[in-house]
Amino acid sequence: MNLLSKIEKKITRKEKDCIYYLGQSGYVIKTKETIIYIDPYLSDYVEHRDGLNEKTMMRNYRPPILPPDIQQLDAILCTHSHGDHMDPWTIQEINAEFTFYSSMGAYEKNPVTVSSDKIIFLEPGKPEMINEIKVESIQAAHYGLFDEFDRSDSLSFVISFKGNIFFFWGDGIIYDGLVEKLQKYTFDYFFAPINGRDEEREEMGIIGNINAKELAELCCNLNVKSLVPNHIDMFKKNSESINYFLQCIQDICPNQEVIIMNCGDRLEV
Repeated sequence: MNLLSKIEKKITRKEKDCIYYLGQSGYVIKTKETIIYIDPYLSDYVEHRDGLNEKTMMRNYRPPILPPDIQQLDAILCTHSHGDHMDPWTIQEINAEFTFYSSMGAYEKNPVTVSSDKIIFLEPGKPEMINEIKVESIQAAHYGLFDEFDRSDSLSFVISFKGNIFFFWGDGIIYDGLVEKLQKYTFDYFFAPINGRDEEREEMGIIGNINAKELAELCCNLNVKSLVPNHIDMFKKNSESINYFLQCIQDICPNQEVIIMNCGDRLEV
């Protein structure tokens, strides 16, 4: 059974809800009632000459799902406007009905077009319910916190359902006040980038993220049951060593449980 068939297959009474990994920062939350895609990058939009034409950012592997084949979903959530998170070629090629969620600023910066009656703009402090799933937005710094109109542009998501709490960072770095916001929660799963940032990539126009060492230090100050690193498998020019990350955890926060996911893997929750 291929990945999409597993996602769209009805969950039986004995089966658990689950989260599938799509690569980069993309996930699918699947419960008995709801299917939500988060930051799905399922095309070659970033590298293609008719897309962003970023020739140094070629996919390391083919998309695990073809967007026109998707038949069942309730929502797509996008953390920010970058094409590997808010991929217009993925979103616009899905033929099934869904509601699109992002910040207003991110949507306006991206060429994606969604019918206005199918868009809900997210704002920090204003939670949304998608069936039984609660979505809270937290500002993400990538690198700034606000756009030119003083709006929260990039977001992270605190997602809660059936007693579990999940954090989906998207892209970003630590900023003043973020730790205090996150300390309000006990996270069952914490999905975060580890690819970092440096002068060479910034000169190429690649805005970076929290790095492996910083994430290990952060987890020492948070309540995180399982840490899941991401943003490392899609592009060679914007990655990090898993072994180095695991060494950082061992050196800095040795009691932290870590789960390494490969594209197509799933977590039962």
